[in-house]
Formats: sequence, C-alpha cells, structure tokens
Amino acid sequence: MGMAGGWARAHRVGMAAALLLFLSLPTLSLLAAAQTAADSPPTVTITGNRFTVETLTQATEGFVQDHGHPSPRLNQLTRWERPVCPEAINVPADVAAFLTTRIKTVAGQVGAPTRDGCKRDIEIIFSDTPQAVMDAVADKRSFLLGYHFVNQTKALSKVTQAIQAWYVTAVRDGAVTVVDDPYYASGMHSDDPLKDQFHGNGGSRLSHDMASVFDNIVVIVDTTKIEGETFGSLADYLAMLVLAQPASAVDQCNPLPSILSLFSDACPSAQRVRSLSPADRAYLEGLYSVAPDATGSLQRATIATHMLDSLKTSTLAADGGTPAAK
Repeated sequence: MGMAGGWARAHRVGMAAALLLFLSLPTLSLLAAAQTAADSPPTVTITGNRFTVETLTQATEGFVQDHGHPSPRLNQLTRWERPVCPEAINVPADVAAFLTTRIKTVAGQVGAPTRDGCKRDIEIIFSDTPQAVMDAVADKRSFLLGYHFVNQTKALSKVTQAIQAWYVTAVRDGAVTVVDDPYYASGMHSDDPLKDQFHGNGGSRLSHDMASVFDNIVVIVDTTKIEGETFGSLADYLAMLVLAQPASAVDQCNPLPSILSLFSDACPSAQRVRSLSPADRAYLEGLYSVAPDATGSLQRATIATHMLDSLKTSTLAADGGTPAAK
C-alpha cells in the first residue's frame, strides 16, 4: 500500500465508520423483558480476601498488564485525546441514550475528554448475528479492525466474546496525527507530506514526544449472550471497554475485581462484579492522568502506583502492616 493510502486513512476512518449504519444489520433480539433504561449500576466495594502491601502491589501491577494493550507503534497505553462520542446502534432510542450517557459520564469522571455535539468515534452495534456484521466490516471496511496485515483480517474479525471491540489507534506528535498502519512509515516516499513533521524525541528514556491515541472503536454486542444483564451493567462494561484497550482482562479472573470479568468463563459467577469496581476506576483515572507522551513502561508503573495509593486503605489486611503514607 502506498504512503498516500496510509496517510489518507487517518482522514477516512470517521467517514467510513458512519457507513456502518448502512450495513445490513439483523433485527435486535430484545434483552430481558424486565430491564428498563432506568437501570443503574449498584455501588461496589471490594470484599473477600484482604491484601498485604506486597500482594496488593502485585495485584495492581497484574491488573495494569491485563487491562492495557500496548500500542503497535510506541508500546504505550492508548487513550482518547479528542472527545469520547459513542453511538449505540440497533437498540431503542431510550436504551441508546442511557448507554451513551453513562459512558460519557464515566469518561468525564475519570478525566477522559467529553463534549456535547461531537463527531461520533465509537460505534456500539447490537446484533443477534454478530459474525455476519463483522464479516461485512472485514469485507468492506477492514481498516476499522485496527492495525493488522491483510492475511490477519479473517482471524481478527472473528467474534469470540459476548461484547467485543476493535480499536483503530493513531500516533500523535503534537503537529499531526497518523493512524497506525503496518504498511506506512513516515518518509518512505519523497513526496510524503508528513516526512518533515512526524517525529519524536528518540533520545529520552522517559518520553519520546509522541502519544498513542484512539481514532475509532467498533464494538459488537451479541444479544444472544447478554440476556439477564441489566443495562447498567452493560453500560459500565462498555465504558471500560471503550475508555481503555484491555489486553487479556476479558479472559481473566483478576485478584482485584473488574467489570470485565462479567462474561468471563475463567471467573466464577460469585466473583464477578456488575459495575465498575474501585480497581477499574483507579485504573482509568491513572490512564487519563499519566503523561500521554511518557514511555509505555513509565506509564504502566505510574498507573500501578496510582492504583496502589487509591486502593490500599480499603483492601489491606489488618495484619498487613502500616500502609505507606499517601
């Protein structure tokens, strides 16, 4: 693929994502009849085994690793730089409004950018035949699957989870933003308009003056697998999924509870939480307060430290020693 194709992709994603509305989507199977858009997530506190300083430190470090997927170009944690603007597709208007309002509320609470009337950059598609939807995306708009090579398209577009997300990420250097594309390298052509602009500080161990940011996220919700869950739980699950880019958290049962265990077979039902947990909130707060251009290792260490400070008062065992001062 030529440079022009890779560079133009940064400008096509928003418009192309809108075309998802015109894909042939199956009729939504209603969720549980007892659910209403007024459902709200309950307050959750961490219960069960108490932690020592050492085990809590290990748990927070593991939580960060499971919840933060490294960006393909910079090995950083990706976050939103422009306003979070979700749209729920193929659900009644009141349900869509509840879900998107909840996501934007959580975004504002943890420090992610929000704004009324912004351009949609998150498509949440409800379907009872989700694979058919993603097959159409792979066939017609494969760049919405995110960073990948052509021979990975089929495997990448496979729906394996009740709620699954595909992330289009980009690199920002303060002057320009370029969507991550395995076929693009700055300056690979003499007429590259970004040749003299897209750069960073390669000599620093703390920062390279570049940041990984979200450009677009497509989420598929398999309505055959979410029956019985409240809209409040679904909204919080979606919020965690679109504000961060979880690595393996959806397949794990972490020592620290996470909303992302809601549909995980690895986690016993009794250990699953149905709203954002204190650890989830602490992680998101850390993600959106850490320096965006810091190296990935420094970002992860800083977020883990924030989580430890945030959680140790409520989770340390009585015999775990005196917590370090905040």
